[in-house]
Amino acid sequence: YRKMEIATPPTSKCIIYWKRKVKSEYMRLRQLKRFQANMGAKALFVANFAKVHEKTQILNEAWKKLRVQPVQLMKPVSGHPFLKQCTVESIFPGFPSQTLYMRTLNTVALVPIMYSWSPLQQNFMVEDETVLCNIPYMGDEVKEEDETFIEELINNYDGKVHGEEEMISGSVLISDAVFLELVNALNQYSDEEEEGHNDSEVKQEDGKEELPVTRKRKRIAVEGNKKCSKKRFPNDMIFTAISSMFPEYGFPDDMKERYRELTEVSDPNVLPPQCTPNIDGPCAKSVQREQSLHSFHTLFCRRCFKYDCFLHPFHATPNVYKRKNRETKIEPDPCGADCFLWLEGAKEFAALHNPRSKCSGRRRRRHHVVGASCSNTPASTVAETREGDSDRDTGNEWASSSS
Repeated sequence: YRKMEIATPPTSKCIIYWKRKVKSEYMRLRQLKRFQANMGAKALFVANFAKVHEKTQILNEAWKKLRVQPVQLMKPVSGHPFLKQCTVESIFPGFPSQTLYMRTLNTVALVPIMYSWSPLQQNFMVEDETVLCNIPYMGDEVKEEDETFIEELINNYDGKVHGEEEMISGSVLISDAVFLELVNALNQYSDEEEEGHNDSEVKQEDGKEELPVTRKRKRIAVEGNKKCSKKRFPNDMIFTAISSMFPEYGFPDDMKERYRELTEVSDPNVLPPQCTPNIDGPCAKSVQREQSLHSFHTLFCRRCFKYDCFLHPFHATPNVYKRKNRETKIEPDPCGADCFLWLEGAKEFAALHNPRSKCSGRRRRRHHVVGASCSNTPASTVAETREGDSDRDTGNEWASSSS
């Protein structure tokens, strides 16, 4: 007597099988997207044509009620076969007929998109651009001397240039929606395989005697149904096959993490971290006061009395303020016989625009005025005056105004 074992199908472990499935499903999704786009364009065309036809009928009915002199249709001229003649005849005998040849203007190419830059009063923190807007033209001489400049520039922008819909040969563009549909479609094949295994096991167990149903068996059956009802996470072999077919999108672990992030984002019930459910909603939780007012304490600015203040953000930002005075120091002594400092009034100009002498002179002058006018002023007032001057010298106007 020899027990016969049912061999597991090689499809669940064969990477070649999953590669074929990935390729076929991806081509099917691309054809489906193209078909949906064509059908959407046709539907929009039909809807727009119906609207135009309806508007035309309304205008025709309105024009019929008005007393307007009709204009005859254009007819081709015998002498000029490529031109059309427009004639306007008047019903009054005193007005002669007006005839003019209609000439068709050629299509003019659109002006290229131009980007202009305007100065701002303050800097704003923005995300780094990953797509290059345009490739600058440096001239043929620069291009011949340094051919790697454009390549390095494109590499700094993740190799992406605006307007390049066509990818490099050998690579494809997979959006997030297509990636999700591809993984879900491949996940159905793994579910069908497991259902086939379960059916074979059920057939083997059918020959056995049926045992009486108990509470424990009922509970196990209910739990099994709940587990089956939940959406299973795709098999690792699916991500391995996708990574082998599209290696430019990373390793299987990267694919798995991308799928997990996309599914979490698409779920409307998932809350961002450090957030509690709405206290008036059905999923309200009983939490501490600090946790309930976490966003208030984090994002509310008590100095400007508003949320998400740019001047005093929650996360530390780099110092974007610059000095208003000149960084370049003007030498007071002439550098040679033809130096401009030999001119009349040049030395006074250099002393006036020198940043060190200007700041120190203003500070000494203010300190002298304060000491002469009110000798009984406490030292704290003088210190506050110096702090205000330092804030004003460094260009940090917000620090002095907000304090």
